[in-house]
Amino acid sequence: MSADKQVLVFLETEQGALHPMGAEALQAGRQAAQGLDAELAAVVMGSDTAQAAEQARHYGVNRVFVAEHPLLEAYHGEYYCQALSEVCRTATPAVVFMVNTLTVQDLAPRLAWKLDAGLVTDCVSLEVDAGELNLIKPIYSGNVMAVYGLSTMPGLVTLRPLAFQPLSASTTPRGEIVSIPVSPDHASARTTVLERVDEHAEGIRLETAERIVAGGRGIGRAEGFDLLKAMADTLGAAIGASRPPCDLGWVPAKAQVGQTGEIVAPGLYIAVGISGSTQHQAGMVGAKTIVAINKDPQANIFKIADYGVVGNYEDVIPVITETLREILA
Repeated sequence: MSADKQVLVFLETEQGALHPMGAEALQAGRQAAQGLDAELAAVVMGSDTAQAAEQARHYGVNRVFVAEHPLLEAYHGEYYCQALSEVCRTATPAVVFMVNTLTVQDLAPRLAWKLDAGLVTDCVSLEVDAGELNLIKPIYSGNVMAVYGLSTMPGLVTLRPLAFQPLSASTTPRGEIVSIPVSPDHASARTTVLERVDEHAEGIRLETAERIVAGGRGIGRAEGFDLLKAMADTLGAAIGASRPPCDLGWVPAKAQVGQTGEIVAPGLYIAVGISGSTQHQAGMVGAKTIVAINKDPQANIFKIADYGVVGNYEDVIPVITETLREILA
């Protein structure tokens, strides 16, 4: 790959600033660009991108592409896909990296179809061999690590959150800002946003948490999560859940970890009353240390856990929480 080729990193924004996980995508982009002898570029989109674009310049990129339009003020799948496809056609990147957030889980397949591009999702590492980019991701609920290559230009890649060490920002900005005119077509949109409700989660963000305490159907009732929250507060952890507690309204939907929820990779994952379905494992099997607490000794979660406790969580959790308080005091 010649030096005039680009590795492009899509950076999400929140309230005009870069999403905190953008630095992880930039780290992956930097590794790929160095291995492929390519330049590193970033793209920010929105209705007011000045702050985010300036932030991006502090990560050593060669250029920051800016796509600004009133219709891009908040995420809309069709508008963002149209705009990002225009950026890709102008910038002609060899590969596009994105963090596998809920937004990107919707955007990436749309963009792949729009550009007729290959897409590799949920990658946890990468390597360059003889000028070819290899992407590594878990399959079969994390039981196998598969290696994928890209045969299209661009190739699209989504990255598992916390799989890459965030790239450090420098005090000195570099790289030019390049504005790309985009024109999302309101008339052709098949969906219309009637109302947008922002759900502000309390405590530590699940997708960036280094420690997570998660509950499943075995918790039995909403009040049972109070014990988990006490443990989480002691550990400085986020609260997560398998799908049933979310469906039953015991915890907010944003707490769901799994194939159809958040995909996380914390240093510590404590699974309480979680049976360990394939769908749930797909979202948390990347955790470095897994602790399972379940009264069923045959629960599937014990097959992937590093440590297991068989017992009623109502008896176990208070004891562990009190011990942690004494240790951490």
